[in-house]
This record gives sequence, C-alpha cells and structure tokens, in this order.
Amino acid sequence: MIDLSDVNINLVILFRITLAVVLSFIPGIERELTGKFAGLRTHILVCVGACVFTILSLYGFKMYIAEGVVGTNDPARIAAQVITGIGFIGAGTVMRHGSTVFGITTAATLWMCAAIGMSCGCGEYMTAIIASFATLIVLILIRKLEKDVLSKRKIFYTIYEITISASIDECEKIQEIFENNFHKIYKFNKKLINHEELKFSAIISTKKPLRDINDIFRAITGINAIEIREYHD
Repeated sequence: MIDLSDVNINLVILFRITLAVVLSFIPGIERELTGKFAGLRTHILVCVGACVFTILSLYGFKMYIAEGVVGTNDPARIAAQVITGIGFIGAGTVMRHGSTVFGITTAATLWMCAAIGMSCGCGEYMTAIIASFATLIVLILIRKLEKDVLSKRKIFYTIYEITISASIDECEKIQEIFENNFHKIYKFNKKLINHEELKFSAIISTKKPLRDINDIFRAITGINAIEIREYHD
C-alpha cells in the first residue's frame, strides 16, 4: 500500500488525476457543445475513473514478501477490466432508429477518454496529451471532411420521409427547396390544415446526410414543425 505520509507520491497522484481532468475536458467540451448523449461531465468522470483505477493497480495492491508469504504485483489485471467495463457505459450512448445507429462516435470518444485516463494514471503524460488532441482533431476536422467532401461523393442514396407543418405563405418556397435539393421525389402531398397552415408530406431520395437536410429547411422562418426520418418500405 502507499504510505500516505509520502508527500512526493501524493503530489504525483494529485498531478495525474488533475491532468486527467484537464485532458478529458478537451473532447468532452466538443461532445457537450454538439449536444451528444454523453457530455462534458461524463467524459471527465470516465477519464478520472480510469486514471484512479490505474493508480490503484500500480500502487494500491502491491504484494510483499514477508514471513514466507510471496506475492506478485499484476497491474494489468485492473487495466484490462477498465477496458472491458467502459464498453457498458459506451453502449448506453448508442441508439438505433430503423437502420440508422446514433451515438457510436460518442461511445468511441468515451473509450478514448478511458485510454487517456489510464495513460495519466501510469505516468505516460505525453501519450495522454497526444491522444487527447488527436481525439479533438478527429472530432472536428474529420467531421468537416465528412460533411464537405465525403458526403458529396457518396455512392448510395438514402430515402427519407419528411413531414412539415408551415405557414401557407411559405408554400412556394418549400416546393422550390424540394425541387432543387433532392435527387428524386417519390411522393409530395400538400394538405390544408386550417386557413393559415399547410402540411407537407414527401418521400425523397438524396445523398445528403440528415443534418444537412435539416439545415436546408431551418432557413425558412415560417416552418412550425418538421420531422425527418429514414423511410423503410
């Protein structure tokens, strides 16, 4: 066991846990600002927890040789369980709607935070720092690459069902958006709900991701409600 009177060891532990908090803040704040299922606090707690477990595996369960009792220290055992256990937390962020799965990136980010925490816990500071910033680069720059480049080169089209409730004054503008932005329109219905509101129902085919479709309609102030979901016949 650690001798709590050993100030140097306590300072090292304090530094490692503090570093885990700071480094997990970097990917955690990105997930928080983008409104993902697991936010800043979850990422920090996962990283600090992994750090603490690693510290315990290194110092807290040291065996000794005394009076004929022989033991060995195996810090890898707890580390292995941390890697396995983080899967349960990550699974809680994954949701499925039809054939679309949401939250896998957030689950992977939590997994990376656990790795960062373990790196801090065993004193691999440079590894932890590089991993933290590498995670941020992937979350921001690679997402931009996916949105601006890869989404435009998609081979396969996705079929969406879109339902919109909007002011009758926006009728022509909404029709133009459907005609100008989507590869093929399988169905397009308009229904007058009252004298001031129209309900649009359409099934379309497009390469655009769901978030881009939502951004297209977000510019119209007269839309009261919109629902976009993948269509499965």
